[in-house]
Amino acid sequence: MSRLRITLMTGLLWTGSNLTHARELPVSDPVRASLVDIARNTPATGLPSDARLTLSRAWVDGSQAKVCALARRADGDLLIQDGRAQMKRVHMRKTGSKWAVEHAERIVIGPRMTIDTACRQPSSESIMAQAIQTLEAHPPTAGIKASPTVSPANCLASTPVSTGKPLPAPGVAALPGRSLLHTVPDANCLMGKHIVEGDKVLILNQVPGWTQIRYTHPLTSVVTVGWLVSERVKPIAPHDQARTDTALTH
Repeated sequence: MSRLRITLMTGLLWTGSNLTHARELPVSDPVRASLVDIARNTPATGLPSDARLTLSRAWVDGSQAKVCALARRADGDLLIQDGRAQMKRVHMRKTGSKWAVEHAERIVIGPRMTIDTACRQPSSESIMAQAIQTLEAHPPTAGIKASPTVSPANCLASTPVSTGKPLPAPGVAALPGRSLLHTVPDANCLMGKHIVEGDKVLILNQVPGWTQIRYTHPLTSVVTVGWLVSERVKPIAPHDQARTDTALTH
């Protein structure tokens, strides 16, 4: 996850003090649960009112606290705008026995700095790396099972005969909603992963009705190869590709 970087949006940043001696709270800490709950219910300008949080991290430094978390849509997908994930950062201060929010802001994850820098905490990013890799390995569509009438052997990845078109070629997910990936060109052989409209891919192969693609996640750099219904992906013309910042690996 060393490629998970951050670009901070001009006008949305707060110049409050860092938690210089903060300790990161473990998931089992009840204080962490309280802080994350407060952050979850605190609106941040620029994030949808129904946005949820995932991969939350919390720090405490005496009477100060901070929560950083990636935002996700109500349907469970990470909140992505223009190919970049959105994050919420919430600063709190304890008065008596209660925590009160001092400031909440949206941050856009981009290609330049680490997520720990976004949280302004000089801690290792290994925990977040593991968490995001887990999220990528088990996305919201994971767990969708193939039809019980389909033999698992029939869903083993293979390379069907190509239509003969010049490939590979750049492409993009072309239809709204989730485009479900399959291990082979068979509607019953679901992979448990998906791409969404606007995701950039590399078209590897095509057979009647199906297209094999390779997708590189812009946050985790995890590469996924799978098949989807051909109508859900379209080629990118060379002049369009030149204007697009893709996440493809070659």
